[in-house]
This record gives sequence, structure tokens and C-alpha cells, in this order.
Amino acid sequence: MSKSDFCLRHASAALLLAALPLLATAQNTRQDSLLRSGELVGGRPHASAPRTAAAAGTTRRFVASGDPGLTKIMHESIDINRLPTSQILGVYSRFLDATRAQRRQWSTQDWDEASAALTRLNARYETVRQELPLDDRLTVRTYQGEFRTLQGARRVKDRVNE
Repeated sequence: MSKSDFCLRHASAALLLAALPLLATAQNTRQDSLLRSGELVGGRPHASAPRTAAAAGTTRRFVASGDPGLTKIMHESIDINRLPTSQILGVYSRFLDATRAQRRQWSTQDWDEASAALTRLNARYETVRQELPLDDRLTVRTYQGEFRTLQGARRVKDRVNE
């Protein structure tokens, strides 16, 4: 193992550890107050609750005026402003899958474009966040943290290689 590989691994581990507090504070005060009052119990809906399209496993892609950053990364056209709540988790998942697959070939400009696309997706998430189940909100926060960790690891690698 070379010195740069060793440094990169330790830097990546440090970034992952640094992201943990962010994940722990992902809950908002409304959720905490609902939990204390007993209105929010458990992470799964009751069996009698109707399932949404996302829970049933169906997905659709929207081809209105797609976000150019997401189109470039994911090779699909997604209009973030019209993205239904039921599909936001799937978009985050596919975005991270594409990021993982392409990250080694990305330039600094590619990372900046991906970061800007994630920022726009995060803005949409904030508008529909309260409509999502708690488990989905935690998963979205995990995806957000993973992207930032991958981006930070790339910055560290670039600095080590300089």
C-alpha cells in the first residue's frame, strides 16, 4: 500500500466519521415533539394504511423540462420542480448510483455540476419533506451525506496527488 493510498483511506474514514453528527441531527423539532407526544410511533405504516405508488414499487420518469445537471449525471430527464413526493427517494437513489459509477472519471467541474444538481434536488426535498415517512427522510439524509463524503474524498485525493 502506497503512502497516498494510506492517506486517502484515513481521510475517507475521517470524512465518514465527521458525517455521523449530521445524520444524527437530521430530525426536525416537529418530529421530536410528535415522538414525545406519542403521535409518531415506529417507522413503518400500519398494515391497514393505503400504500403509495413509491411503496408499491412503481416508478415513473417525468420528461417536462428536465434539470440539465441530473440529465447529464443520470441520463434521464427529471423536472425537479414537478417531482412528486412519492418519487423523490428513487431519484436520490439513482443519483447516488450514478455518482458511485462515474465518480472516478469526474473532473472538478463535474463534481461542481453534480453538487449544484444535488442542491436543487435538496431544495425540492425540503418542500415535500413533511409528506415523506420518517424512514424515507432518514434514507435521503444518508444519501446526502454519502454524496458529500464521496466529494470530500475526491478533494483529499486530489490534494494528496498534487
